[in-house]
Amino acid sequence: RQENIEVLREQFKRGSICFSDFPPVVKDVLKRCKLTYLATVEAENDTSHLSLMRFTFLEEDGVIVMSTNINTKKFNMLQNQNGVALLVHDFHQFDDGKSTGASITLNGRCYIVEAGPDADRFRQAHLRANPRYPQFIIGPDIAMLAVEVQSARIADIHDRVTKWSVSEGVTP
Repeated sequence: RQENIEVLREQFKRGSICFSDFPPVVKDVLKRCKLTYLATVEAENDTSHLSLMRFTFLEEDGVIVMSTNINTKKFNMLQNQNGVALLVHDFHQFDDGKSTGASITLNGRCYIVEAGPDADRFRQAHLRANPRYPQFIIGPDIAMLAVEVQSARIADIHDRVTKWSVSEGVTP
């Protein structure tokens, strides 16, 4: 199902999407990491699907963008649903001593971005952030996705879990 990114933009302007309230660890991991696991569900057949994805966090737009081939199970599933889960972590990814040791499960809505200025802008930003992977970002069969995060569960290396949501902020 195609949904226009204007829906997200209007919600962001009205304040119903509030990414500036992400806990610092979430912002840090989203800015530093490039890989996520995308979980989708096919309710019709009672099955789920997991995909390893490259992503780009566009803080100024309040969205996480990804791209996918339209000839995939994942794309077919996203046409029939918009609820997704993303798993992002920075365990052992960085040797710079800045690893947070966080594993973050993000829940939100995923929109297939219609061809046009927003899709082009998201594609260019995604390509700048992932220059070694144009085969997954550019092409006639590649769709852009935008995820509006609504909640998160943040687990640290000691298995301490913090919850965050747009509506409630951080809760233990």
